[in-house]
Amino acid sequence: MRCSICEERLKKTEAYFGDKGTFYEGKLLCETCYYEDEPCATVLYKRDDQPYVISHARDETEGDFSVSWHSTDPWRGYYETKSEKYSLANTAELLAYHESEQMLKDFDEKIRELFDEHGIDYARIFARSSNVFFQNYDLFVRKEQVLLGSLLVARAKAEVDYNNPKWYKNIVFDEDALNKIVELFPERQIKTDQDATRLIEELGDNALTELQNRMKCKKNDGV
Repeated sequence: MRCSICEERLKKTEAYFGDKGTFYEGKLLCETCYYEDEPCATVLYKRDDQPYVISHARDETEGDFSVSWHSTDPWRGYYETKSEKYSLANTAELLAYHESEQMLKDFDEKIRELFDEHGIDYARIFARSSNVFFQNYDLFVRKEQVLLGSLLVARAKAEVDYNNPKWYKNIVFDEDALNKIVELFPERQIKTDQDATRLIEELGDNALTELQNRMKCKKNDGV
């Protein structure tokens, strides 16, 4: 008997098995690989300060949530969370040292206050990515409370100026690069990094060619 991760030889009494819904579900694991696998996501229920970890081997939420890897290219990506019991009410990108940090902190405090006040059953999930300076912050509410939860999210966003485009710049593209994309693709009405990133993802392997063609046309128009 060997661990499915590190291939260490195991006695029957030393064996662990991956939790249901995880990457190593039902597979033989040693104690170290079962307990010390790096978390893919950390779940916090309501005001409970106890973190519940989801890793490749463990699911401490006991099936409330699961994660899957979303690859953006062969080297990069991030973990996505999903649930059959809860509905996603909001998702945000937490970026270390970015100017949106304080706004998102204010939003987090305000939405928790509103959810508690209205008896919303909610969970906050922080899922890691390949970028050590970035993680997703997903806010889930019980499916039967999703309508009220969504209305409260909109209220909290209005109070902290959440939708101001200034919070969503200089994340992927710096100011000059974003302005250039806005200029080259006027029909897309790009305002934020997220808009520009979505465009590049849609273009896929043709992104570079399309950018070069549009820059060439722009140059010729100016002649």
